[in-house]
Amino acid sequence: MDLYLFHADRYQQLYNCSYDVNQVPFEDRQHIALGTMFITLAGIMELLYIPCTFAIWKHRENGCYKIMFYIAVTDMMAMLMNGIATGWLAIIGAVFCTHPNLTYILGAYGMSLWGAESTAELILALNRCMEICSPAMADILFSGYRTWLWLMLPSIYGLYWFFFTMPHPFSGIYVSWFFNPHMGYQEDLDKIYYNNVHDFHNYVVVTVIMGTYMAFSILLIMKTYKFKSSTQQSYSQKMTFIQVVLISSINAFAAGIYVYMQYFKISKALIVIGQLSWLFAHGIPSLIYLCLNKTIRKDCLKMTTGVISQITGKSIMQTSTTRMLNTTNVRTIGGGRINMATASRHGGMSRVVPTNSTMNTTPTNNGERQENEGQEKI
Repeated sequence: MDLYLFHADRYQQLYNCSYDVNQVPFEDRQHIALGTMFITLAGIMELLYIPCTFAIWKHRENGCYKIMFYIAVTDMMAMLMNGIATGWLAIIGAVFCTHPNLTYILGAYGMSLWGAESTAELILALNRCMEICSPAMADILFSGYRTWLWLMLPSIYGLYWFFFTMPHPFSGIYVSWFFNPHMGYQEDLDKIYYNNVHDFHNYVVVTVIMGTYMAFSILLIMKTYKFKSSTQQSYSQKMTFIQVVLISSINAFAAGIYVYMQYFKISKALIVIGQLSWLFAHGIPSLIYLCLNKTIRKDCLKMTTGVISQITGKSIMQTSTTRMLNTTNVRTIGGGRINMATASRHGGMSRVVPTNSTMNTTPTNNGERQENEGQEKI
């Protein structure tokens, strides 16, 4: 973004649209089915993530859940770009030169969130591994406010990506995002459009995360065999570890294929798979939490049933109140049992007959007989 904001001459040199966009026909740039698929998938995963995020926040006293909450928020923000925006741009057949400002800014936005989220994944990996191998050290590093201090690192790092690294604008020709804004029109033979921070970062995501988890998986197996009488706490640690490994594996796959497709020719189908893997890297954690995390699943179920009961309960209460008003009997001073509305129309004084009570009418001076009233239900 510094190029866009402060170096207009250099920006115009790299991002000028001196060619005719219609060199590639509109029908080759528009992809309605793919765009609809991206919007639908992103919408579903966003909706699933909402209760998961609230459930995670409830357990924020645990350092692991603080990191998971941070990742959840960045994931939901990222899916607005790599899911919703990608789908919409694919439907309208956008390329950089049809929407230069929008695709450039969205490219920087998505890049920064990817950098922040995947860095937080590294911190989460460290946290999980320390919890398994050295709980005392994990408590020293991540207890209390210390976790929030750790999370300042991906936030600052993400801002650095947004302002000081080259973004990747959208190309409707391939339904993905590329550093070369003229992808499909002009080849970047001199490798001008190159983001070394992105490439180095993705190499780290692929190698360091997976290497770390492989090493600690071995340690976990050794620890399990050593202490065969595992407690519920150790079981919970193992399940959380499995969840983090699955999420990080998807991140590693997305990172690897995205680096490869920026600089090598691959099929359109593989490019779409790469874009989907990026979307799933941010969206699949919600499904993993609901399937494998018992705590989050129970909290989500409780929240969902609570909302449903509030809605249906209000409806039932309103219906019950209406029936009470329509069936309540009143007795006027002058005699028989009439409806409240009728009493109101005739102007007679009345009172509601109590429920589950017996009313006795004492004989009057005119010798009226005494009558015993049965129980009345409102």
